[in-house]
Formats: sequence, C-alpha cells, structure tokens
Amino acid sequence: MLILGLALETTGLSHETDEIIELGAVAWDTEQNKPVAMINHLIQQPKKMPLEDIIVKITGITENDLNNFGISEQKAIQDYVELANKCDYVIAHNGNQFDKQFIEKALTRHGEKQQHIWLDSMTDVPYQTATRKLTYLAAEHKFLNPYSHRALFDVLTMLKVCSHYDWNEIITRAASPTVQVVAKVSKEDRLLAKKVGFRWDAKNYQWVKVMKEMDLVKTDFNFEIEVETITPG
Repeated sequence: MLILGLALETTGLSHETDEIIELGAVAWDTEQNKPVAMINHLIQQPKKMPLEDIIVKITGITENDLNNFGISEQKAIQDYVELANKCDYVIAHNGNQFDKQFIEKALTRHGEKQQHIWLDSMTDVPYQTATRKLTYLAAEHKFLNPYSHRALFDVLTMLKVCSHYDWNEIITRAASPTVQVVAKVSKEDRLLAKKVGFRWDAKNYQWVKVMKEMDLVKTDFNFEIEVETITPG
C-alpha cells in the first residue's frame, strides 16, 4: 500500500486569505516501510505580498527564497496530483483542519481533482501519549526532526512516527468521527480532567479533549461530559 504524506507551509492560517508557500509530499510504501518518491516545492506568490516576520521566523523561508527557487503554484499542484494519483490514501498532521482546506482550494483554482480518503496523523494514530505536536511526537519515538516547519522534513517526520503503528488501524480510526469532549468539572475537581488528558481551553473557559468516537464509547470518565462532533474543514 502507498500512502501520500503531505505538509504545507503557508502565509498564515486562513485558507480563505492566505497562500501556500511550500509543498512537500512523500509516497510511503507501507510494506517496505520507507519513502519511495518525494517532491518539495517552494511556491512563488503571484500577488508578491511580503511575508510576515512571524512566518519567516517559524519556517526560515524568505521572500528571496521564493523568488529565487519558487515555482508556480499550478506546476506544484500538478506534480502533487501526479504523485497522489499513484497512492491509496493521503495523510497530513492536522490535515482535516488545515492542509486539506488549502489543497482543495488550490486544486479547484487550477482545474485539478483528487479523490482520496484523508487520514489525519493528529487524530487517527493510536498514540499512548497526550502530546500531538509533531516535534514532541518525534522525540517520543526517539528521533529528531532537524528542520521543523519545513514541509518535506515535517512529512518524513510524520511518516516515520506513523510507521511505528499499524496502518490498517489508522485507516479504521479515520472512518470514526472525531469528537470534542467537554469535561463538566468544577474548579476544585479540574485535576480529574487534567489527569485523563483534557486541556484547558481559556477562550471558552472549559476543559476539552479531542477524541475518536470509537475511543469515547469505551471510555468511562469519573465526571459528566458533553460531546460535539468535529466537522472536517
């Protein structure tokens, strides 16, 4: 089976107003447990909008990099589709809420189509650790991502982490809805939620945990909860 790993770097977080500046994709052979083909493209910005300092700081990508080494988004998307069409699934880290939105918009813009089931390594992998940040997951699995927030390195890191798990289980989990669970605990009882992986959502003033529905049905919390299904995208 071939899985296409994908990572994007963008000018911001909104697929409505921001643009892709780097696309990395890797075809991963699950039988041989190795990458078999990969692409990585910096993408020129047609609007020539200056990159914000925070984006340069996070990614290390500069406007000079894009101008000197970038290609058109159309060419990058064509290369992506060509590689994706050789694969059975697409996977990205937090892909349902981020990468998928950007890619689908770019595909539409350039008249391309892609028919794949998406896997999300943030929610569909049965980690035994509370962390979901990719750099921390790499450390938990005893290796280092040397260039975090560069697309190709993030893809290879994600796939290396996923290779420690059963891909068929990841695919099965992807079919289960993702839900957000809210712990109905008092301030005095907040440690009950924290101990079982809930995090404090300061904006909404509540303890929350994102889970797969298939895991929720076999979990018995020692407090009341509210459950909301998360719609991809």
